[in-house]
Amino acid sequence: MDYNKEFDGIKQADNPMPEWWKLFFGLAIVFAVGYTIYFHWFSEWKMEDSFNKEVAEYETKFPMAKVITSADGSNPLRDKADAIEEGKKNFQNFCVACHGPEAKGLVGPNLTDAEWIHGDNDAAIYEVIMEGVAGDKAKLGRGAMPPHKASLGSERVYQVMAWLASNNQSLKKLK
Repeated sequence: MDYNKEFDGIKQADNPMPEWWKLFFGLAIVFAVGYTIYFHWFSEWKMEDSFNKEVAEYETKFPMAKVITSADGSNPLRDKADAIEEGKKNFQNFCVACHGPEAKGLVGPNLTDAEWIHGDNDAAIYEVIMEGVAGDKAKLGRGAMPPHKASLGSERVYQVMAWLASNNQSLKKLK
């Protein structure tokens, strides 16, 4: 066999790997397998414990927003000045891209007129904001609305609804 091959002026010797390199490679594989078995089955440090500890630390540092509910489906924060002000801020942070700065509609529908596409009461509007609108429910070719259950939470959704009610006379009548 010719070990001195030449391709385009480059000589290739086809030398075998040194024995010490093969030995090191084999030992590395044995160590990796052994360490994996030890770490996952025999060590005192468990992934589940570590994860639960990190989740607890995160929840302590960033507590969940308080959940506000109402038995009849109406907005418990309606007509409260501080909720309306916070609702405007939340609307500017989360809703402006689709509904415009004055809620007159861009990609999403106009929220200041009397026409409500997915329901005209607080309970229906709350459900649409929290769960979003996807697929077949999206009407008028407007496309889907993402759910804001995780991004806003209950309290901030009711604040946004309070701000919308303060800017929409047709919504003020609905309770």
